[in-house]
Amino acid sequence: MAVTGLVKPAIAKAIRGTGELVVFDGGGVWGEAQRKAYFEPFERETGIKVIRNPRVETGAVRASILAGAPRYDVAVAAGGVTPGFERDGLLLPIDYQYFEKEDLEAFTPIATSKYTCPHIVYSLISVYSKAAFPNEVPKTWADVWDVKRFPGKRTLAGGTWGPTAAAYEIALLADGVDPAKLYPIDWDRAFKSLERIKPSILKWWTSGAETSQLLIDKQAVIGSAWNGRVFGAIEEGANLGVSWDQGIIQYDNWYVLKGAKNAENAMKFLGFSARADRQAEFAKHILYSPPNANAFKLIDPARAALLPTNEKVRGLQIVQNYDFWSQQTKGQDNERYAVSQWEAWISGVR
Repeated sequence: MAVTGLVKPAIAKAIRGTGELVVFDGGGVWGEAQRKAYFEPFERETGIKVIRNPRVETGAVRASILAGAPRYDVAVAAGGVTPGFERDGLLLPIDYQYFEKEDLEAFTPIATSKYTCPHIVYSLISVYSKAAFPNEVPKTWADVWDVKRFPGKRTLAGGTWGPTAAAYEIALLADGVDPAKLYPIDWDRAFKSLERIKPSILKWWTSGAETSQLLIDKQAVIGSAWNGRVFGAIEEGANLGVSWDQGIIQYDNWYVLKGAKNAENAMKFLGFSARADRQAEFAKHILYSPPNANAFKLIDPARAALLPTNEKVRGLQIVQNYDFWSQQTKGQDNERYAVSQWEAWISGVR
């Protein structure tokens, strides 16, 4: 399906430039989708050289900004992370002169803000080996925790991701917490739940591509993963199954780091990435929902039906509460508190 030719000439002329742009590369299937939909087309259309830097932990990004040598010009972070960056004055306000009015108005259900522009909407779901469970399959997080009915090793994300991999929400849902009462997070109950599953954890994964690979390699049988990563593996032939039941709907933001050497090019890139044609192209390569609703008009209906915000599965899932994650517990924002508590727990001192 053709998805080009939608940008107005005035904007196309405005985003042309020189020099370079250092961008966040998500790696794996995500990184490839970024390359095909955004990085290479942006370089071709603008003449600006795109340098792709791989993902590092949030703390390393923060440290690079504070050191006056930001790792990227434009980067990506989960919606629960960017409020802390904003509060600490680590971001540059976005220059919206490079955006089409129609694009800005179509960002839904998540709007652009002074410092952030939504990049993707996705869901953290449970995934399992079909070979390991040919008959009864795990559906809820309680099933993932049920090692008697569904024996085998697990792989889940660790709490050093803060809100990003929803480790605490998953643990509470597995312990029977009503989805409507997930927040504020009961930290003690979450860690008690994690303690129960800990002996069955093969690995606390540290990158989005790991779960699928561990299941493909038959090292684990069940895990948590982002829907785009899983479906990318399935499209390549992996014998995996998923459950949308109690999936955690999340979103990531583009943002420009304070001190970015190529700030103007970063703003041009954000306007480019907001285009409906670019977001539709992105969705052709990975199953993350485009935040620009106009992109759905350019996506094949069969493909659109697999996206996490499609009407058939949306009601089965829970939207992560980023308002909670931007608040504080015991003098720390909840992201940092979650990380500190995880580190204490994993080392046996919590």
